[in-house]
This record gives sequence, C-alpha cells and structure tokens, in this order.
Amino acid sequence: MRALSLLLALLCFGSATRAAAQEVEAPAPLQEVDPDAASRADVPEPEGEAAAEPASEAPRESRTREAPAAQPAAAAEAAAAPSGRPAPPPIVAPRVGDAQLTAAWTRVQAAREPAAMESALRALVALREDVGASDLEPFALALSRLAEQRARAGDEASALQLAEGAVSLAPDLPYVHFALARSNARRAPLDVVLYAPQAMAGLRALAADPRYLRPALADVGGAGLLALLAAASAVVLLLFLRGLRYLLHDVHHLFPRSTARWQSAALALLLLGLPAAFRLGWVPLLLALFAAVALYLTRAERLLGAALLALLGLLPLAAGELARETAFAGTVAEDVYVLERGGLAAAAAGARVQARDEALRAQFAELFALGRYEARRGELTRATAHFKRAAALRSADPRVLTNLGNIRLASGDPEAAAQLYESARQEDATLAAAAFNVAQVYQRRAALLPDFQVGETAGRASAALTAAERLDPSLLGRVPPPGERLLMNRLLLSPGLTQAELLALTGPDAGAAVRAQLEQALLGGWGGPFASVLPAAAAALVLLWASAGERLRASRGCERCGRSVCRRCDRALGVRGAQCSQCVNAFVRRGLVAPQVRARKELEVERHRTRMERLALAAGTLVGGAGHVLSGLPVRGALHAFLFLFLLLGVAGPQGLVRAPYGEVPAGLKVALLVLVLVPLHLLSLRSLRRRQQLRPAPETH
Repeated sequence: MRALSLLLALLCFGSATRAAAQEVEAPAPLQEVDPDAASRADVPEPEGEAAAEPASEAPRESRTREAPAAQPAAAAEAAAAPSGRPAPPPIVAPRVGDAQLTAAWTRVQAAREPAAMESALRALVALREDVGASDLEPFALALSRLAEQRARAGDEASALQLAEGAVSLAPDLPYVHFALARSNARRAPLDVVLYAPQAMAGLRALAADPRYLRPALADVGGAGLLALLAAASAVVLLLFLRGLRYLLHDVHHLFPRSTARWQSAALALLLLGLPAAFRLGWVPLLLALFAAVALYLTRAERLLGAALLALLGLLPLAAGELARETAFAGTVAEDVYVLERGGLAAAAAGARVQARDEALRAQFAELFALGRYEARRGELTRATAHFKRAAALRSADPRVLTNLGNIRLASGDPEAAAQLYESARQEDATLAAAAFNVAQVYQRRAALLPDFQVGETAGRASAALTAAERLDPSLLGRVPPPGERLLMNRLLLSPGLTQAELLALTGPDAGAAVRAQLEQALLGGWGGPFASVLPAAAAALVLLWASAGERLRASRGCERCGRSVCRRCDRALGVRGAQCSQCVNAFVRRGLVAPQVRARKELEVERHRTRMERLALAAGTLVGGAGHVLSGLPVRGALHAFLFLFLLLGVAGPQGLVRAPYGEVPAGLKVALLVLVLVPLHLLSLRSLRRRQQLRPAPETH
C-alpha cells in the first residue's frame, strides 16, 4: 500500500509538472541563447573595451586586428582537434577604422610610380573588403578627378590607371563608371565596345542607387511638369490672342454707340486682368482668358483648353507626390543607406542614428543598420546591443538572428551561432545567408570530430550549403578566403535591409511643402482640400457657357478674310454664316458689287491668308507647336509644344534635364541633345506645319 501511494504521488507530480510546463510560454529564438534579450528596457548598455573604443581608432599600420574574444576560441578549437588533423583557422572580426583607411589612402597619394600606385590601391581595396564596405566614395572621386587632370595633361596611361582604380574602390558608384567610360572614349572614340560596357555599368549603378536615381527622377519629372505648365499656358494664350479680335468686337456692342472702340477694348482688358491684380494665381488668370474667348473657339479647341486647365489644377498635387516619391537626401533613409554601405560617411550617419536611439525615436531599420555597421567594423559588443534593441522592436527577425550568429561565431561560441542560424532558417526558409553560414559552422565542427563521427555533421553541412546555393545561385563555387585567419566579413554572409525598407523611411510628408508652394503660386488663395479640382470644375462651367454661343449671337471669324461675322452688324447674315457681309456681297451674291471692288476684296483675302501663314510659321519657329495651334490643329500643336519645351529645358537649363551628382553637366551631353534630338524634331514639326498649309485649299473667290 505504501508503494502504491508513492506511485500515485509521483504520477500526480509528473502531471502537474507537465501542465505547468505547458503553461510557460516558449522562449523566443534570441532568448534561447541570450535570456537578457527579453525587452528593450532590459538591454544592457555596451560595456568593456570594445564598446568604448570608437570605429576610427588610431591605426596600427594598415593590418586587420582581430577581436580579442576570438583568441581563446582558436585555442579551444586547436585543443579539441584530433591528433594528426589541423584545426580550421579561427574566424576573427576585423577592427579597421576610418583612420586606417585614411592612412592607406595616404600611401596611394604618395605613390609616384605605376607599380607602387597599383600595390597601394590593392592594399586599400583589401581593407575595403575586410570591413565589408561596398564603396569608398571620397577616395574614388578623388582618383577620378585626378584621372581627369592627367588626361588633360596628355598622360592617358596614368589617367586610365587612376580611373580603373576609382572603379575598384567604389564599384557601385555611377560617377566612376562614367569617368572610366569617358577616359576610354578619349583614347578610342570609334571603339564603342571599349567604353560602352562601362557606360552601361554606370547606368545600372545609377538605377540601383536611390541617392542618384531619385534626384534624377525628380529632375526629369520636374522638367516634365514645368514643360506641361509652359505648354498649357502657351496654348491657352494663343487661343486667347486668336479670339481676342472677336471678343473686343462683341464687347463693343455692350457699350453705347458713342463709345470709342479703344475705350471698350481697354475696359475689357482691364477686367480680364483682375485675377492678376488681386493675385489670385496663374491658373485663375488663364481661366479668365479662356472663358472670355471660349465662344469663338472650335469644339476641339474648347475641350483641349478645358483639359489643360484641369491638368494645371492637378499640377501641385502631382509635384507634391513627385517630391514625396523622390525624396531621399537629408532623410533617415539616407542615414540608414550610408550605414548599410559601410563607407567613410557611415560614422557621421551612425552618430545621428545613435542620437535618435538615445531619444527613443530610432526605428528597427536604423538600429539594425547601425548594429550591422558596427559588427563589420569589429565592435561586437556595441553591435550586439543594437541588434538586441532591434529585436525588441521586431522579434524573431531572421536577419537579426543571422547577424547575431555571425557575432557569436566570431566571438568563439559556434554552438550558439548554429542555434541562431537554425532559428533564422525556421523563421525564413528563403534566407540563403543563414543556410550558408550554418554550413560553415557544420564544416568546422566536422573538422574537429573523429573520423567515425564526421559523416552526420558533414552531411548536414552539405545539405545546408546545397539549400543556400539553390536559394542564391551566386554562391555556387564560392570558396573561403585564403590565409591562416578567416575574416568574418569575408567568410560569412550578412543579410541587410531591402530597398523597400529603406525607401519607407523617407517619411509621408516630404512633398507637403512643395504642394503648398505650388498651390499658392498657381491657385492663389483657393487652397483647401478641393483646390486641385476647382480648375476642372471651372473649366466645365466654361464649356457650358461656350455652348450658348449661338443664343448669345456671338461673332466669329470670316473664313475668307478673317473679319468678324456679326449678326448684330448685319442682320441679313444667316444664323450659321461663315463669311462676313463683304465676302458675301463680293463672292456669293454675283453682280452685286463692281469688278474693281471684288478684285480689291480678292487681294485682301490673299493678303490675309499669307499673313496668317507667316504668323503661324513664325510662332512655330519660336515655340514648337504654336503654329499648329494657330492653324487649327490644337491637339497636335499642344503635343509638339510640350515635347519642344521639355527638350529645351534639357538644352537651355543650367543643369539640363538631370543634374550631375559631382561637378557640372558635360557640355557634350547638351550639344548631343540639341543636335540629335531637339533640332530634328523641331524641323519635322515645322515641315508638318508647312505641308498642312500647302495642302489646305484656298477659299474660292470666283
């Protein structure tokens, strides 16, 4: 009975223990290897020598210094290795600061012979790869400018060597690729195969770098919006000038007969200028001019004018969206991007992120990028602290786990590193970096095991490596770096942020100021949430007003001589008459006027036709498409005007369509745009206008 009671007590105790274990929440992947990473408040501040040491510490020559934690790990692995089999070289974290990079750059500057220059450049490139920096932009730009000076002095060989060295220092910088292409083009202008690949590489780098792509898109988009504003304004003003004659004729009928025509015309123009006098904005002024002459326009001209005015109302909204989508410089996104690249400008960006972290305003991407930068510079304690803060904001992020695994492996804790890598693989099975890094851990573990235990661990390493190569084919054939020491940045993969995460840090209100400024300039005091649709609503009202032209007995232009066709002046004219009373009497009603009067009228008609053709050609020569608008082709004229003004901005503008990130825009690009694009298109526009005038039949006068 006593044994039975004891057995029942043990069963009850086991059940209670299992129930209590089920009630305990499973630990997060990071907590399994570091219980202190539970929350942001529990994260300890960096301590120790590595935390207090800045990234730009005093150099000890230009060699890579390893983290102190890797030394006992190497000794432990050597002791654990079986007899007769060499232990794998230790994995160390480099400790290269900006001062060491600057010292290596000083040796590049001091080199005078080509061989010495090449050796110094190789050493500097090796340091860049040691710290995992994608580019050393200041040094690369200095080499490119020095190459340009050597080329101007006639030393083409030295210029080419410097340009190639600039590309090796900053392979992701668009400017150095264009500089190398320009250097090769100077040597052999006709050998396109020699410099075209570098030009294409520069374009690819430009498309991949938001610091240069976004300003380029902003420049092109801004030029397009400015060309739209100019083209719409030109079309509306041309339509107004063409209908002004008939407007002033009808306005004169509203005054007593004793009023002189110049008086009524002056008063009409004064009323039309009220929007400008009251500073209501540019679009209200154009609306007033368009509404004044809408009765004298064709249906196509009315619809085109209304559509253009509606687009001008949407222009501030479009400009604000463009500014928001292309903003990058001076934002948090730029700091994070600079940290991800790990170059010389990353220290200042890291200080700004650190200040935001101390103010509790740093986001996950900022803390992650700062930790990744510090890890690549060998400051493992600081990097661990920032990774923990990032994990508190986004728990179980596989990239954080992978980078922490790298730190643990470089600190001599391969078991914790493998556990973090496997946790990262469970969180994201598509992350190739975690699979590749854990394969390195298994390979090193297999090298320390006896022969009869190697099979299972080697198989796990092979499976993980195969999975990584399947996820990222660029890893095929990747060999570990040679040497007695394996640098963490060269051996292990460190997954970073995606570009979408970077661009999300620019902020949603980046274009609010641009939109407000344009609304003030274009729409004046309209403002408000419906400011962008008010011009469209006003243009629709103008179209309704213009449809009542026949009821208002508005005049129109004579199709022969251009005089006003007004039923108030001559009640004998038909409702839809297209000719003035003089042309009707001279050409329609036969025998009503003397032959001499008819001959003078024919001469007047011919002079009017010639004058209008010359005026259209002159306007088309001055502004592409203006002649088409005056000749009754408004849609084609508006398209020609937009394209002409857009290209003109690229040629006549001080910065062209796209500003150069460094220096000025080469004059050759503007000349090429002028000669190869703008002038041919403008000549084709004038040719089409001239053919239109020649094919247009003249009014019959006999």
